[in-house]
Amino acid sequence: MSGIDALNIAKDSLLSHQTAINLTGTNIANANTPGYSRQRAAFSTLIQSVEIAGIERIYDQFLGVQINEQANDLGDSEARKDALGRIEMTFNETDGGGINELLNKFWGAWENLSTNPSGQAERQALVSVSESLTSMFRSYSNELRSAQDDANTRIPALVNQVNGYASDIADINARILQAGTEDTDEPGLNSLRDKRAKLLSGLAEIVDFHYVKDSKDSISVFLSNGMPMVEGGQTWELGVKTETQTSFHNVVFKDDPDKKVINSSITKGKLAAFLEVRDVTIGGEEGYMASLDALAAALVKEVNAQHKKGYDMSQNLGEDFFIFDIDPEVKEAGYMKVSADIIADINKIAASETVNGDGGNAVSMNAIKNELTMNDTSTFSSYYSALVAQVGQDVAYVNRSFDHHTNLMSQLTNRREGISGVSIDEEMMNLIRYQTGYNASARLFGAAQELADTLLNLVK
Repeated sequence: MSGIDALNIAKDSLLSHQTAINLTGTNIANANTPGYSRQRAAFSTLIQSVEIAGIERIYDQFLGVQINEQANDLGDSEARKDALGRIEMTFNETDGGGINELLNKFWGAWENLSTNPSGQAERQALVSVSESLTSMFRSYSNELRSAQDDANTRIPALVNQVNGYASDIADINARILQAGTEDTDEPGLNSLRDKRAKLLSGLAEIVDFHYVKDSKDSISVFLSNGMPMVEGGQTWELGVKTETQTSFHNVVFKDDPDKKVINSSITKGKLAAFLEVRDVTIGGEEGYMASLDALAAALVKEVNAQHKKGYDMSQNLGEDFFIFDIDPEVKEAGYMKVSADIIADINKIAASETVNGDGGNAVSMNAIKNELTMNDTSTFSSYYSALVAQVGQDVAYVNRSFDHHTNLMSQLTNRREGISGVSIDEEMMNLIRYQTGYNASARLFGAAQELADTLLNLVK
């Protein structure tokens, strides 16, 4: 081996170990950077020397997919927990003062009136508790509608976040494609891959998707219905289409000329959760709002029907006791009120079964509380209790789901850190090893330089 050969060997070794030292320093510097995957220099033996064959990114792709799936479930349960927590406070009657207690007071007021049909105090007490009851129905309805509106207002913001993630992913795809295949293991590209993985996790919190990676390391992202959001450096943005009547925002593709609603294609994540809370949990055919409206409508119907069978203090047949304000045909809890005529003249309460001023109709009115009025299976109180129980069960379920997915995400994150995370102790050991190799290469370089100088002097 000539002196020149020894110099080349020493040079290659110096450069290789210098690269490894620099890479180790990068790992140490990013030890606390979220989502950073440690990198490792892969040494390769040449015929008479050594080189860095590539920069390995220590990353488990399968684990990354699991983290994205868990982020999707966690985002979904977190959004539901947020939305239902507010509704739980509305229907929390553990301290009394809710609809159930007021219903009992309402029936009790009729019972008191039956014992003293002409009593002004009893009549005034009935009107007072009736107004409180209808006010509570309206309040609960408004709270549900407010929770529904709150879920609705989250949708445009989440859609904008989805578009932001998609745009950033496409930008990284373009930068990776622009770099070509010459430096696929270059540390800067590995950093881009880390950023892209983090973006995918962020996107997974909001919407469910699947993605594929091509031979050029570019990824394509698709919604669950197969519609693309990202392909290479190109994106297809989502948008919202607002219903005129309800002001509800529905998800569409901006470029779709027909603006076809794709809510049903979004099945998990925060966006799906808020859509379902708005359209199903609260506003569905069997949702909380429908149940509350059904209770109010049945209560008004039965009380009014019985009230019209009795006679008031003027020996006239009773009229409507409850009304639905604004539009009588819109039988919703939010419009339930005591008749203005009853409030203006409590003597119009038809407590008597006959014109003789007895309390028979008040007795019959009180008996309604025990009738299976709701779907022929439930009393008013038991029906409402079932609604409260359903809210409690839903809240308990989302809380358990949130805790479960939080724990799973923590476990997966710890596993990822164990595989891809930076161990300062390990990196310091590598640094010592590479520094030792660098020092040895430097001594070899010095010896080779001395050998080359000696040979040159002999030639002279």
